[in-house]
Order: sequence, then C-alpha cells, then structure tokens
Amino acid sequence: MGVTALILFGGPVAVGTVAGYLSGGRLSRLPGVRLRWLWLLWIAAAVQVAQLATASLPDAAGRHLRTPLLGLAIALALLWLVVNARGRTWPLKTGVGLALTGAVLNAVPIAVNGRMPYSPSAAAVAGLRAGSQTAKNVPAGRSTRLLALGDTIPIPPLHAVISIGDVLLATAAALLVATAMHHPANAARERNQPCPTPSPGSA
Repeated sequence: MGVTALILFGGPVAVGTVAGYLSGGRLSRLPGVRLRWLWLLWIAAAVQVAQLATASLPDAAGRHLRTPLLGLAIALALLWLVVNARGRTWPLKTGVGLALTGAVLNAVPIAVNGRMPYSPSAAAVAGLRAGSQTAKNVPAGRSTRLLALGDTIPIPPLHAVISIGDVLLATAAALLVATAMHHPANAARERNQPCPTPSPGSA
C-alpha cells in the first residue's frame, strides 16, 4: 500500500482514535463491538482483487469483467453495512449510516460510467497526470454522467483526488472508531472490576 493510500485509509482511523481518547474512551472497549457477517467483507475484498487484476487483460475482455466484478464487490460491502446497521445504538448507527451513504454515492457514478470518473482539472491541481486510466478510474469526458459524485476534490499534499462519498466514508470511519471506544458493555465491565486486595504484609 502506498503512502497516499495509507494516509487516506489510516488517517480517519487515527483521528477517531485520538477523538475517542480525548472524550474518555478506551481502545480496550473495541472488542465489545460485535460485527456480523465479516465473511462478506472478505469475499468483497477477494472480488476487489480480482477486479483490479482485470487491468492486465486485453481491453475487450477486461471491460466485460471489470464492471460486474466491481458491482459485486460494492453490493457485498453495502449488504454488510445494512446488516450491521440493525440493532445498534444511535451513535454507531449514525456511523454505519454515513458509511452506507458514502458507499452508495460512490457506487452510483461507477454504475452509470463503468468506472469511477475523475475530473482532469482536479487531477491537475492535485499534481496528477490527467488522462490516465486504471481498472477503477477513468477521466471525465463529454459522455460522463454524474461527475459531481465522482472524484472531484483535489488533495494536493497527497497527490490524490477524492469524492464526496470518500469524505463521508472517512467521516464514518473516524466516528465509528471514536464511538466504539465508548462501547457500554465493556465500559460497565471495567466499572465492575473488583479492586485488588492487598496481600498480607504489604505496605
């Protein structure tokens, strides 16, 4: 994973961790948050790897495989979010809801364009070479639809362009980590821990 990807994915988690500690949370409470159907994420990740591998195929074959695989990965991730939104306390449900909204906002332009479109002008501002295509991204053109939901927000320090959906996903990640650090089940267990009894002869 490149430095840019590490910052984009790890930054919100770090922010959420700091916010959780500053508000009295503890990382030790994270295991108390039970996530359902994690196997869906593993399958989605495997499908995503397969989708990225289509970049090495001839263009015609890659085009016929790329979009269905990407759609399947997104559908699996959305299903996992929906499953885990049920029965949660409102702060966790808010984080999952933001993640679900961000994922949908990213899925829509991908669905109608085949790949996530990006703004060439935003790419230039971010210091990227405009016009390049990848297995996931394509430069916007006259036939591009819903570009406003595509990658249009430049981040020059990271040489990256992100979407509105990415912003919501990053916000959701930070909120979920900070909220999970206050998980009530583990917090109650910590409060009910008996105080250690001094051994005989100790000072």
